[in-house]
Amino acid sequence: MNKEELQKLIEIAKKRYEEEKLNIKNCKIDDTYSYDENLTKIEEQIKEQLSQKAWEDKLIKILATSNSETLEKLYYVPNNYIEMVVKKHRNGLFLYGDGGWGKSFNVKKHLLNQKLVEGEDYVFICGHITPAQFYIKLYHARDKIVVFDDVNILESKTNLNMLKACLNENSHNRIEYHTTSKVMEKAKIPSSFLFNGQVIILLNEKPIRNQNLNAVETRILHHHLDFGYHDKISILFDIAKLDYDGISLENRVKVAEWIKENTNEATQNLNIRLLFICFDFFKHNEDRWEELASNYVQNDEYTTLLIQGTQKDWCEATGKTARTYYREKKKLGLNNKTKSCDIMTQKNISQEVFNGN
Repeated sequence: MNKEELQKLIEIAKKRYEEEKLNIKNCKIDDTYSYDENLTKIEEQIKEQLSQKAWEDKLIKILATSNSETLEKLYYVPNNYIEMVVKKHRNGLFLYGDGGWGKSFNVKKHLLNQKLVEGEDYVFICGHITPAQFYIKLYHARDKIVVFDDVNILESKTNLNMLKACLNENSHNRIEYHTTSKVMEKAKIPSSFLFNGQVIILLNEKPIRNQNLNAVETRILHHHLDFGYHDKISILFDIAKLDYDGISLENRVKVAEWIKENTNEATQNLNIRLLFICFDFFKHNEDRWEELASNYVQNDEYTTLLIQGTQKDWCEATGKTARTYYREKKKLGLNNKTKSCDIMTQKNISQEVFNGN
């Protein structure tokens, strides 16, 4: 791709992002791709960002108007941790847990509440990132709040070492990165600098047995956003109380009841997004929405059997031992009646909705 094509792409991207009222700073053009490939990728990025914005707008409405005891209880600790970092009372936070339950939203909410501006006061970094890119991003945001949202930084030892350095007050948060690549030289980026910002790391899953990650965790706040199955169902019924365009309260509760009856601890995509999508299925086709929803729900076959079947059934299906069967059940918490966060029985949830609680 030549310079003329690159300049034309930049102009097209600016126009399209302005039309959709999106931040052009979130647009990425890769000069290793052809002109046509970049055109396609620009539209894909716009579509993804519009979808994310629509999701966040819905979530903002929900969490801004809900007085859910469940949400308030489960979000109390992470919300306070986020606020401490945003107000610069702490240097960082590592927040992880199932996707679709508001990690990114809550961080953005606190940033907006402090009237901070994206690009000036904070930056969001998403997706795959190389050590060189990681260093460059940290350099440009050395005085800002840097939010890594589902980024692969924890998979790289080099990235983790740089992350440790920027959180190491004993060395004045000095980061160094030496490379033979001409990229940094061309961009006039020094091989070392002082990091005076804050770091927030958001992940769906925490890598296990990672000593470098453990070293990072000791230097920042960290929290596992761990919702039990009954907590999740309770939250969905709370959300079903709120208005949703084109679907009545009775039908919203009907959808929530269907989710309760057709999911379990093995459901991999049980989250707020699933509820919204099922609402949209209902609006699209009231007669056959359940068929659409059934096809969309993701249940793990062996975990479902672990929950609903017998030891013999599970062992025969998986080829594993009884010891493994009981160990897996323990992992899911199936040997306990309920988790401490569970605040109401499944039977009472829908009753409370109609009673106006």
